[in-house]
Amino acid sequence: MAEAANPMHAALLELRRQLLAELHVVEQALAKADADMGGGLVWLGPEARQWRDDLGRRRTQARRESDRLVTAIDEALAGQPARVPETTADTYRRQLTGRL
Repeated sequence: MAEAANPMHAALLELRRQLLAELHVVEQALAKADADMGGGLVWLGPEARQWRDDLGRRRTQARRESDRLVTAIDEALAGQPARVPETTADTYRRQLTGRL
């Protein structure tokens, strides 16, 4: 039986790539906000400290959740070979384009 590239595998790889790129942008934005707040040049006082502490907690939570997303994609990828029978590839193409 003829084999073809697995469109589901390719879609998961692309999803992982896009997710990592977006997570990098979010992490940099949160890191800058945290550094700006920690420098004491943006906002001072007890509310500022509370806001920065909250930002730190949210940054940690975002990192933890993003790790879970990447792990879920990696697990899905592990179950998808790079090549599949042509009929399976066709079914996956239909699923990915909403035609099935």
